[in-house]
Amino acid sequence: MIHSDSLACHRCFQDKALIDFIRERGQRGWCRWCGGRNVYVVPLYELGDIFREAVTIYQPGEWDDDSISYLLQGDWQVYSNKIERASDDLMQEMTVSILKAGIDPKDYLSGDYPDFSEGFRRKEARLVDHWHEKAEAYYTGGEKPFAWIPTEGDTFGLDYEDFPDQLEVAFEDLSTTYGPGKILYRARKHDDRFRPERFRLSEMGAPPPTETPAGRANRKNEPMLYLASDTETALAEVRAWRGIAVAVATFQVKRRLSVVSLLNYAFPKSPFFDDLLEWKIQLGGLFYRLADELSRPVLPREEDKIYFSTQYLCDWVKKSGYDGIEYPSAMGSGHNIVLFNSDDAEPIEVKYVCITGSEHSYRELSYHDLIYDEGPFDYLFVKDRRVTASKSLKGKS
Repeated sequence: MIHSDSLACHRCFQDKALIDFIRERGQRGWCRWCGGRNVYVVPLYELGDIFREAVTIYQPGEWDDDSISYLLQGDWQVYSNKIERASDDLMQEMTVSILKAGIDPKDYLSGDYPDFSEGFRRKEARLVDHWHEKAEAYYTGGEKPFAWIPTEGDTFGLDYEDFPDQLEVAFEDLSTTYGPGKILYRARKHDDRFRPERFRLSEMGAPPPTETPAGRANRKNEPMLYLASDTETALAEVRAWRGIAVAVATFQVKRRLSVVSLLNYAFPKSPFFDDLLEWKIQLGGLFYRLADELSRPVLPREEDKIYFSTQYLCDWVKKSGYDGIEYPSAMGSGHNIVLFNSDDAEPIEVKYVCITGSEHSYRELSYHDLIYDEGPFDYLFVKDRRVTASKSLKGKS
């Protein structure tokens, strides 16, 4: 049986892509790292390039930043429980050994490679930052509508000339279809005490252009139809209080619609064998951020520039030939939909309900907490507007 510190086996890992690679390429042996016998083993140098390509999604940090093995395990669950729980920091030792495998020691010391034993950190959400900058430049007249000009040092792992095509591919992956007859909902508070008559069907659609304020998806005087997946979410979105009467309209989709969904963007399941890994992570961070922005309720006295980034997204979606976009609700348990053409769905019924109660979960604010968390809009309220990634690569805090 083969046995050496320079070998690793399929039982050392729980990443399926890596396990399949080792089982296909390996031969039977004994693994010193996990103690496995009669397991498939491969030389570490066969894993070296694979790991080095994967860790390009991180950047070298300070000595007190996370170890590279901690990031790989926390974000991707690369290693088996036995390796992760082993004493003497075996997981880090193994990771560094793999990353250095196949590199000439002189090349490693030349500075062409980072010191894999030092601290690492996740890369900044550069695509998120630049998206917001491009959106603001577009709406303030500084750029052509769909120009994407590179900023020095920021490539996101793709050529900028290919950006529109890459974005359209992402939209295609996220697209879903609404067939004719699909039912959606829209609510409107009856908060005019001096109006005795109820809202008619014709009053439950999008407002006329002259009465349309800027919103998450639309600019001022450009109406779109905002709908919800269910009655409860529609009621939650208008923030109805107990005792108020609310009109709830049932809408029916009139034709087959193609809609881009931000509900379930799937991050890559493995950091290995993916040439576009960094781009997919950056894109996932962007969609996660924009879904958060779209879901935030519109507040009185907000500046229109708060809507630039999501309006910019909707312009790209429309330009790509889609009819709308669906996104999470911050208020209800369902989701929301905005149709770019307000005539694509028609109200077929309106009923009145009286709100009998509401539930609110809460936490107490400490003296040092902000009264209002700007959340996804913090880039508009800080001087340099550079936002670092506060989420892990899989959208977890």
